[in-house]
Amino acid sequence: MSGAALLTTYAATVTFDRYEDIRAALFDPNLSRTFDKRSYHEGNIRDGIVSIAHGATHRARRRIENTQFRADVLRLYERELFPKVMNDLLDTLITSDRVDLFPIGELLSVVLAARRAGIEYDPSSLDQLRTLVRHVDAFSQGSAILDAKDPEAVRALVREAYAGFEREFVRPAWDRRATLIESIRKGDLAEQDLPQDILTILLLHRADANLELSDDGRVVREVATYLQGGTHTSAQTLVNALDLIFAQSDAQRLLARVAADTLFAQRVVQETLRLRPTTPKAKRRAEADTEVAGRRIPEDALVVLDLAKGNRDRDVFGPTADEFDPDRAVGANVPRWGLSFGAGAHQCPGRAVGGGFPIPASFDVDDDHVHGLVALEVQAVARRGVRPDPERAPERDLRTERFTRWLHYPVRFERIHRP
Repeated sequence: MSGAALLTTYAATVTFDRYEDIRAALFDPNLSRTFDKRSYHEGNIRDGIVSIAHGATHRARRRIENTQFRADVLRLYERELFPKVMNDLLDTLITSDRVDLFPIGELLSVVLAARRAGIEYDPSSLDQLRTLVRHVDAFSQGSAILDAKDPEAVRALVREAYAGFEREFVRPAWDRRATLIESIRKGDLAEQDLPQDILTILLLHRADANLELSDDGRVVREVATYLQGGTHTSAQTLVNALDLIFAQSDAQRLLARVAADTLFAQRVVQETLRLRPTTPKAKRRAEADTEVAGRRIPEDALVVLDLAKGNRDRDVFGPTADEFDPDRAVGANVPRWGLSFGAGAHQCPGRAVGGGFPIPASFDVDDDHVHGLVALEVQAVARRGVRPDPERAPERDLRTERFTRWLHYPVRFERIHRP
């Protein structure tokens, strides 16, 4: 069984649900995210992407891709690029007092996720944005294929989405960047004049054999991964944040605080991520015999990391760990989002995009602080008077076993834009 291309039968199944044990497992170099080592053409729809790569290839990719998440870039997005785009889109999308919030969240998030990924589109075209969102939905099902109820249907859907995504969005952007990179090699252009995005950085360094990007399809899938990661999870977190607020007895007071205080909005987002991680259970494959928290793990074991339970560990988050409390006090070395962004080699590179910078216990931040784009989204809809819709029930996404995903979330707004 060792070295099996597609691991479906495990030497053992080991589950961790305590915070510190999960954290130790996330740092163990013998535990990988690679359950399918087949090629794309053999059926592995996630072949070669950074989020499941392991070892040297993963380190080489992250080294160049992490440059797109520098603090100065995050501040540019949050303070200059996103607010106007966000509010203009909300004016366009919220023209009735009753709307479905989840697709709005996806459209808000896909705008800058596309820019960061290196995807070009007509900013005045809602149709193009909606096409990107449809691709994201397919990629999101692919990212959860280990939890999918019909894996073969997901494979077929994702293959079709990759083909359309490459044809409509990646190739035009690729060709333009290839021309710019050639100008650099001729000495006609400086490297700092290139677009700052994932596609550009991949093409610029593609000759590096350590990146394993000679296959065009891997470049496409890598770009798709960043588009999906920056869109779907943000939209789900936006909806989950409001769902948790609506369930509180003082929901209106909480919404008023969100509308008035961006740092409180960020704490709402981080508390939401703790209680409702977008991946409630992370799964790892033991590449070799190892030991975590005193438990022996044999090679080819399935290791299940129950993040949803670990994030509610009372030894870490106190006796009210199951409750929604954005003002919660946590230890100095404990992130307010728990383990929802992972840890170790596979910690989410877009953590600060979605959740912002860590918040000190004093709730005192300086001018360099980044609140995260989801906090801005939650605040923007709170300022427009968002309320639950008592006549229409939300609908969860039941295509996977992940309980934190929504398909539709009807809400009402007190203040809407009249064109």
